[in-house]
Amino acid sequence: MSRFHKYDAAKAQLQTAVSMFLEGCDRSSVITLAGAASGILDELVRRSGQETFLDYARRVQRERSGEMPKRTAYSHHINTRLGVIAHKHLWPDDSDTIELDLNEQAAGALTRAIGDYISLNGEEEPFVKAFLSWSWHNQDGPGIMERFRQAPKRLKPK
Repeated sequence: MSRFHKYDAAKAQLQTAVSMFLEGCDRSSVITLAGAASGILDELVRRSGQETFLDYARRVQRERSGEMPKRTAYSHHINTRLGVIAHKHLWPDDSDTIELDLNEQAAGALTRAIGDYISLNGEEEPFVKAFLSWSWHNQDGPGIMERFRQAPKRLKPK
């Protein structure tokens, strides 16, 4: 038996997920791996005293709706939107089939996990740079940055 840090497991899951995504491989596996990495990275970011992707999203939602969503409920909401829940569970009353946009949800699941990874380790890893470059070119990087520049200061990451 070996001893390892969960950060290393999350990093390996995320590296594999990014590699599979960029190579056009199985999007369901990308979502599953990114979701698993996210579960670990979220807690590690919290323990480091930094703002997680989830807590930033909750803050944005508070600004939009006037109410701060509960952390657990909002995490479930995001994981449902990203297809993570559909890839992890089949409850007795669930349908045997699911309808997902695997390309969009895989990119979203990776974005969530990469955001928390960057909070812990920065942007210098080749797999992080590769995904950020893909995102810039395929998800309107200039437009996203312009909307970010125009956002109120209270909506910017802490």
